Amino acid sequence: MSRALVDSWFGAFEKRDISMLQLAEDFVHSSPYGEIKGRDTYLNMVRANEEAFFSPRIEVQDVIEDDGKYAVRYLMNDNPACDCMYVKDGLITRIFSYYHIGKKPSF
Repeated sequence: MSRALVDSWFGAFEKRDISMLQLAEDFVHSSPYGEIKGRDTYLNMVRANEEAFFSPRIEVQDVIEDDGKYAVRYLMNDNPACDCMYVKDGLITRIFSYYHIGKKPSF
């Protein structure tokens, strides 16, 4: 599997074009906001919340690949984030997204 699938995930949000998302029918997305099951459910949620999904600036920092599994470290609006992506038969089957959703702590 090539890195192209990972790039298309981030490219879809950058280009505001969810038709680029190559998701399995039983796709699952987990994030600090909860879990969404099903490709159509996920795509409908993105469409309903376009401003939240299409406004971030995303800068990929690192991609680590291991047999259909990817860890992608990136900055989203200058905040660190990480996605663990699982790929099977050329489609993304699952993503675990890790990022801080609350107020930044002061040190």
